Amino acid sequence: MGLVGFLRAALVATAILPAAGSFAHAKVADCARSPAQIFATTGNSVVEIFSIAINPFLVSDRIIPRGGSGYVMEDGYVITNYHVVADAKTVVVTYDGTGVEAEVVGIDPTLDIAVLRPYFMAPDAKAIRMAGDADIMIGQTAYTIGFPLGLGKTISTGIVSGYGRVLPITTSSWLSPFVQTDAAISPGSSGGALVDSCGRLIGMITMGVDPGRGENVGFAIPVSVLRPVIDELIRTGKVARPWHGLYGQFVTPPILLMLGIPAEAWEENTGFLVETVEPGSAADRVGLRGGSWPVNWGGTQILLGGEIITHVNDIRIDSLETALNVVRSLKIGDMVHLVGVREAGRFEVSVTLEERPLLREELELYR
Repeated sequence: MGLVGFLRAALVATAILPAAGSFAHAKVADCARSPAQIFATTGNSVVEIFSIAINPFLVSDRIIPRGGSGYVMEDGYVITNYHVVADAKTVVVTYDGTGVEAEVVGIDPTLDIAVLRPYFMAPDAKAIRMAGDADIMIGQTAYTIGFPLGLGKTISTGIVSGYGRVLPITTSSWLSPFVQTDAAISPGSSGGALVDSCGRLIGMITMGVDPGRGENVGFAIPVSVLRPVIDELIRTGKVARPWHGLYGQFVTPPILLMLGIPAEAWEENTGFLVETVEPGSAADRVGLRGGSWPVNWGGTQILLGGEIITHVNDIRIDSLETALNVVRSLKIGDMVHLVGVREAGRFEVSVTLEERPLLREELELYR
């Protein structure tokens, strides 16, 4: 569970942001199965994963072993976290003591998801049942099933503590709002199953917070995020996304005050503040600039000095939710027209979106 170690030092030191939009479901299924019943049925779908990566640039400490968990899908595919198999030369899937070598079918480092295909699977290994996208509610009972610390298959009980948690890990983290749970998560749990009281998958265990920084705080990727990514990885081995290359935040009154903009001009200058621009991206190619003046406000770091985007394809960016909805609607090959303000005054640019590559800096997060 290598990513957890990284997050232990950084996660709680920064703000955990709420996802845009609301979350409300009137009722979810409650089968009221006992932990023993859940383990006896859904436990057959959870496997242990061991991988070995080799760093060719080192002489000592060049062998990197990793352990984690995964769960079985239809047609024998096994799903786990990318960080469990990052750069792996060898991957072994173990079901009840029988280890089978597996190939990596597809990876999505952006959302930390990988699809494996064992060369054969034990006949009594069952494909896990997936809950519907809306079959989750804050406060419902939840169970984690995985292989924490390599001790063996383990089930822990908790609840769904929160939903739509966007963690400040990478510039793409907003794509994957997490399910939060207080069920126990430890190194080795990564890639395991978070299931409901019917034994259905509601999320894939991904990370936990060091108890010294926060007790009973763990996160899982929800099925609403997993489902389309898994389908695309099985079909193509990767996930194709447009590469706009922008990261920032919606302009708030405190930011406008720090920029010295008078109150009567706030409405026309409200928009999306560009804080960073990824080199080589569409934003970089049209000359958009990020900020260079760091300011801390309420425990959050803000980079001032970049442009403020007020319109995208004639849509007024008047809220964070609008900005996220616009970004989610963009596709590879789209021509995007931006209008905004910078120090020299208003600007307009147009650019065609290319496919986002696997970025070395993003891969390094898991190494």
